[in-house]
Amino acid sequence: MPRSALIVGNGEPPPRALLEKFAGSDLLLCADGGAHTALRYGLQPDYIIGDLDSLDAEASSAIPAERLIAVDPEGDLGTDAQKVLDCAVELDVTAAVLLGFTGRRVDHLLWNLSLLKTYHHRLALRMIDAHCEIRLIDRRIRFHAALGQKLSLCPLAGPVEGISTTGLKWPLQAAVLAPGVRDGISNEVVAPLVEIEVGSGDLLLCVQRDSADGKIEILP
Repeated sequence: MPRSALIVGNGEPPPRALLEKFAGSDLLLCADGGAHTALRYGLQPDYIIGDLDSLDAEASSAIPAERLIAVDPEGDLGTDAQKVLDCAVELDVTAAVLLGFTGRRVDHLLWNLSLLKTYHHRLALRMIDAHCEIRLIDRRIRFHAALGQKLSLCPLAGPVEGISTTGLKWPLQAAVLAPGVRDGISNEVVAPLVEIEVGSGDLLLCVQRDSADGKIEILP
């Protein structure tokens, strides 16, 4: 049976309210040291996954051994973010919220953003922190949002072609966005219904959580 998951990484800890908002997911998974954040807020992870080199003795002793999944302790097979996402797929997770995947390590942030593409056809992922919610657009997205909501359209890797939008202050029509060439930064919702279509390429939708009411309601 398809399941949802809250996945906590070892980046900048999310605010308590944000963690508690998604704590009702079917599974709580932690990428290695992300378990410290969950435990600090009184949440018990279902599984802690990774090479476990960031997990201190106190956290290890607080978790039953069967919930600790050591994957590639030598660290040769990718980051802990990849390892926890691979395990999520094996656990029949189809949708997940990623908290603690941003922060001061820009190298990890850039890699984590690329994972939105890597796992796109296996997991519906949202990466959220105190300031922003990021998802990869699957060719077409429709949503309700408050007027004035700020958002950005960011090409992930290479040009994104055939972008058309409605409901935004600066509309696009069969446009091309490309890194370092043309951006879609700081657009604004001007109608209750927003539609974005993508012809080809990988486009991130970044919703500013400190703008308007900071959320969108996805429509079929």
